[in-house]
Amino acid sequence: MNTYRKHAIETLKKIFRDKSYSNIVINNDMKNVEHRFLSLYRKSVLGVIENLIFIDWIINQVSKTKTKKMEIEILVVLRLAVYQLFFLDNSHENIVVNESVQYIKYKGNIRGSKFVNAVLRNILRKKDELRSRMNQLPRDEYLSVKYSYPKELISKWKKQFGKDIEELLIANNTEAPLEIRVNRLKIQRDELIEIFEEKGIKSYKTKYANKGLIIENPFEIDSLEEYRKGYFSVQSESSMLVGQILNPKEDSLIIDMCAAPGGKTLSAAELMNNTGKIISRDLYPRKLKLIENELKRLAISSVKVEEYDATKLAESLVGKADYVIVDVPCSGLGIIRRKPEIKYNKACNNDLREIQYKILENASKYLKPSGELVYSTCTTEREENIDVINKFLKNKNYILSDFSDKIDKSFKTAKDGYIEIYPHIHRMDGFFIAKIRRL
Repeated sequence: MNTYRKHAIETLKKIFRDKSYSNIVINNDMKNVEHRFLSLYRKSVLGVIENLIFIDWIINQVSKTKTKKMEIEILVVLRLAVYQLFFLDNSHENIVVNESVQYIKYKGNIRGSKFVNAVLRNILRKKDELRSRMNQLPRDEYLSVKYSYPKELISKWKKQFGKDIEELLIANNTEAPLEIRVNRLKIQRDELIEIFEEKGIKSYKTKYANKGLIIENPFEIDSLEEYRKGYFSVQSESSMLVGQILNPKEDSLIIDMCAAPGGKTLSAAELMNNTGKIISRDLYPRKLKLIENELKRLAISSVKVEEYDATKLAESLVGKADYVIVDVPCSGLGIIRRKPEIKYNKACNNDLREIQYKILENASKYLKPSGELVYSTCTTEREENIDVINKFLKNKNYILSDFSDKIDKSFKTAKDGYIEIYPHIHRMDGFFIAKIRRL
């Protein structure tokens, strides 16, 4: 048996059994996988999570014992095999079945191995029939099964996106690119492209972010000398736009309310040429340590890292800040490409919206007159985005601020002080960004 299958199964067991975040478990487990199998291991683990409803539907069509009643080891082995049989073009069907059976047999479960063999052989015989059966499902159920989204989310998004919903589902299930932010304190974007090219690394400029690069063939980029020297950081293009829209002047005071893992703090520090001061806050010490490590790597000295709860007002900072970054906790439905398990979580609730509003309210009090803040989320849900902003703007001391000169002209609403980024339109993570100025 290929060892990557064993590692993929063990990783998936942790994710499903412990309800752990896929990116954290993968990053921890991948060090045990042979380098030549890393890509297949990662693709397989994420593929199972991304296509979970599809996979379970297939299994349940042929198995008398339904997925909800299967023991975790049998279920994970079947899920991985079904993913590979339906989604990997170069998958060798007999090898997939045999290795799945052997894994269960190796665990000492002879009866289970026979069950796995029977289910997978049955699926292989009925593969075309199963596809045809799926295509005949009622429209909403078809979308739910085909693209693996809960029916509740399909129903909600139909109201928001209408006929474009299938394009959104497809885009969300597309593998996200590896995007990096060039540290212009140390190097220019064109210079880094040339260095990469000399090393055989293909990269090209991001369409909307003026400091971004997309790496064409993703790999362990943090192993590069250029990474160790602080020439760049890994950050999504959508997230990069927050700093670009904030556009802080040198020698300013910035407060980053919910800073971890630090991309927006670090981008702002680079934009200010390491002048001024940034108070970079988060609730979790472990996450703050990530920011501190990045500060050292990038040689940035203008940032002060603090543990603080953004929902509590810091009286000492009221009226002191030139800029505030307000990247609030959210449902995360804009970054499904990177964390596919997010789509199975319940969407935004009232508690989350109250937290978002409270953090925004506190942030606004830190601004000086004429100071500006940027509010952002990594979700496409209006109730977490424009609805929060409109509720806040009932306070007449603040207005949305035009930033159309800082962004591509295709973002028509930038002149109104906000933009909505959608994966199926902009080929980026789903984001919302608004810029607010205190009068």
